[in-house]
Amino acid sequence: MKPRFASTIPEPTETEIQHAAYLLWLESGQTPGRDLENWFTAKELLRHRHARSCHRGRRGGFAAGVAHAAPSPTHN
Repeated sequence: MKPRFASTIPEPTETEIQHAAYLLWLESGQTPGRDLENWFTAKELLRHRHARSCHRGRRGGFAAGVAHAAPSPTHN
């Protein structure tokens, strides 16, 4: 069965993953040979961060949706 709603949680960009993986590499003492492990760990951490950010926005109530709900001003 297909889910009723498509996911609106954005995937992390390659640049975000690269930066996070680099930070993980630095934190681990620059251990060689852990490139893929750092990459996948960074990607998963960013996915969770993006999901939390989106979830907080949805719970924000009226103010969270104002920017999307307000019509754009027209200039004549």
